[in-house]
Amino acid sequence: MKREAHEGDRRRPLSISLEASRMFKWRERVPHLEEVPSFLELPIMLNGLNNRVDFFTEFGSLLGIRGEVIYVEVKPLGSFINEVDRITVITTKGQYYFVLKTFSSWGLLKWFPLWIASYARANFSVNGKSRLKNELRARAILEKVGVRTPQVYCYDMKRMKALYEFVEGENLDEKVKAARRDENMDDIEDVYEKVGLEIAKIHSSGYILGDCKPANVIQSSSRELYYVDLEQARSGNQRLSGWDVCEFLMFTGRFFLLPKKVGILCEAFLRGYLREGDKKVLREAASIKMSQPFMGLVSPIIIQSIRSMMLEYAE
Repeated sequence: MKREAHEGDRRRPLSISLEASRMFKWRERVPHLEEVPSFLELPIMLNGLNNRVDFFTEFGSLLGIRGEVIYVEVKPLGSFINEVDRITVITTKGQYYFVLKTFSSWGLLKWFPLWIASYARANFSVNGKSRLKNELRARAILEKVGVRTPQVYCYDMKRMKALYEFVEGENLDEKVKAARRDENMDDIEDVYEKVGLEIAKIHSSGYILGDCKPANVIQSSSRELYYVDLEQARSGNQRLSGWDVCEFLMFTGRFFLLPKKVGILCEAFLRGYLREGDKKVLREAASIKMSQPFMGLVSPIIIQSIRSMMLEYAE
């Protein structure tokens, strides 16, 4: 029997934190939105979890693990640059999956070239602890506006690691690649409209994602959308909201050579965005300075097509 951690009986982080605080005398308080949730910080290190049966035995009740822990396996998830591992915990009752993410400077390589090109626009955070704090704060903000993120179980600030719920699904990069070969784009079109709406909700709350691209949105097996890699999320403004929109659409456009299909996806996103978003953000996103970092990554005709669509919807 395979199951995700807390599948079907997913508990809120607060309920876990209060139970944990009774066990380990952690601070029993609910954080303000701009604070890091200190009650989720474990009094032990999140390090070397491979074969750590003792760790998952001790904290199993907090992680939704049932049965006696038999074996723990840690394997890289995705590319080596991401520093993200999938943890498989095998018990007498089944299998449970988690994600362990490390926020070290080495992980900056995944978006360092774009950071260099867009420094004046997005001002990415580079320090590992700052990025971990950004991610923890952002999850509280997104939950408040009704946007899903994988649950954070605990973190280790000293070693810059965090343990998350594993979400089984497909990221939108993969779905867009598949859509290039599919004549019927209704499914992915609906997804893009929902993403546009949810990003508008985030922006309306005064927050931005910072590293906003299709690869960071996962559609789960139950068709829910989850936002991951929130290490650049923070309080924003119109300019930074424009960066989110521009980055998302340009990273969509990089898979296409002709405007027709990318136009369907971008228009769906823009329709969704304007249900709660500001047209001024779209004008900012359509500016030449926003699209400059994507020259060489995206076809010039696609860049111009996306900019024209954003300006049209901004009228």
